[in-house]
Amino acid sequence: MAHFGSPAHSAAMGNLPGMMMIGAGAVGLMNAINAGCDAIRDARSSRAHNDALGAATAHADGMEDLARTAVGMVAELEADVASLRVACCQRQQVINVLAARGRV
Repeated sequence: MAHFGSPAHSAAMGNLPGMMMIGAGAVGLMNAINAGCDAIRDARSSRAHNDALGAATAHADGMEDLARTAVGMVAELEADVASLRVACCQRQQVINVLAARGRV
């Protein structure tokens, strides 16, 4: 069907370059919006990763302090055990001396 001299056809053909520019601008705008959304998602992911890493580091620091305290407590307990062993040996020696006197 020919559009010879149709005012609507002429207007549409005249507006075509402008509409193509608007379409290309819309596509560009959509790409920019998508890139912005991707950047936001990446920033949130990075922030979550850094928050988790910070929490893990703080937890590890706390565990290190706890381990150092535990090692100190174990050393104190070992010293207490050593002194108790000496006391037990001394008492056993006294018991042996008293038992030997009673037998004689």
